[in-house]
Amino acid sequence: MEITVARKRLEEMRDDLDRSIAILAGEHPGPAAGAGYPQDPADAGSALTDTERTEAVLVSARGQRDEVLAALVRIEEQTYGRCADCGSEIPPGRLEARPDAARCLSCQAKRARRR
Repeated sequence: MEITVARKRLEEMRDDLDRSIAILAGEHPGPAAGAGYPQDPADAGSALTDTERTEAVLVSARGQRDEVLAALVRIEEQTYGRCADCGSEIPPGRLEARPDAARCLSCQAKRARRR
């Protein structure tokens, strides 16, 4: 993948993630919202589940954003497209599918097994 195309896609991904994070954070106002109003216990359980789900999505989106930012740094450092573990070239098809990929498939599989 050409570096300018990769940079553009990564910047678009970053912008999309920023928007998603802002929306999700807006839906997750914190404990002060609704304070002082009695709440049915069933509603409280539902709200907790929604809050936990929103928080999990936020954590995931922030993690994805970190990966995108790291890929942008690799472009600046001219190491984009090289595996962070073994140093071999990441196949163009992998970068096309995952422009934020930091590892070749083999090293990524090893990393996933360790987790």
